[in-house]
Amino acid sequence: MLTFRQIEAFRAVMTCGTTTRAAEIMRISQPAVSRLLGEIERAVRLQLFDRGKGRIRPTAEAYMFYEEVQRAFVGLDRLHFAAENIRSFSSGTLRIASLPALGHAFLPRAIAAFRRQYPGLSILLNIRSSEAVKDLVKSGQFDVGFAADEISVTGVRSELFTSPAAVCVVPSDHALVDRAELGPEDLSGVPFIALASEDAARARIDQAFEQLGIGRSYVVETQYSLTICNLVRNGVGVGLVNPLTLEGLDCNGITVIPFRPRILFRTLQITPPDGRLSQAANMFVKMARQELARS
Repeated sequence: MLTFRQIEAFRAVMTCGTTTRAAEIMRISQPAVSRLLGEIERAVRLQLFDRGKGRIRPTAEAYMFYEEVQRAFVGLDRLHFAAENIRSFSSGTLRIASLPALGHAFLPRAIAAFRRQYPGLSILLNIRSSEAVKDLVKSGQFDVGFAADEISVTGVRSELFTSPAAVCVVPSDHALVDRAELGPEDLSGVPFIALASEDAARARIDQAFEQLGIGRSYVVETQYSLTICNLVRNGVGVGLVNPLTLEGLDCNGITVIPFRPRILFRTLQITPPDGRLSQAANMFVKMARQELARS
């Protein structure tokens, strides 16, 4: 059976023309090269070299065999190139799924930072509901996901990615715009735009008002903080939103005011059930956390 070392010696001699030069390239002795050539001739049962007067000359069979060897080495070179691309993130696709709160504003900034460092890697960003994000990662279709904490995490691994505190958004001509901070009592009787009832943050908001016995005047209920912001801009009412939604948003017509007590929007990082991430996915998550620190 042929060995890679025998093929390597044959190729080196055919390329360099002498066993001495081939030995230098392979960093072995000249007799070792000669021994490898003898072994390959016995293995293939062909005379590949004419020997005489201290020199060897390739036979016609050697040139025919060399063509096949070259084709094999081209394949090996491609494998080395592919491995290098994977190590350097210079090819391939990183697949990220995210809930809208991060996907519309924050993640584009994180992706921009990642692309500046690894421009050769393409990125697929899919904005879906949190439940769909989990399913995409669980099935192996996506590398990493970001989802709200109301979902069941059965079948995937999860950890807290971020938990920013809610802020209150009010129309810029509203009577509350001069307040340094707002609480539930300040929104009593004020037209209120609420998150959908299935949202875990909505449950925490409801609890904060219920504990103080304060009711709200619901005018609209919607799934997304971004939609709340645009409803506020149009004077429909006020609402509590995830502050990460505001990144990159045109805030003309909107005033953002801190809210107390602190109500958290918890976002989970979702990874495959075996917990394994590619180097590219690991690096992206690391850079995304760095961007969070700058937010």
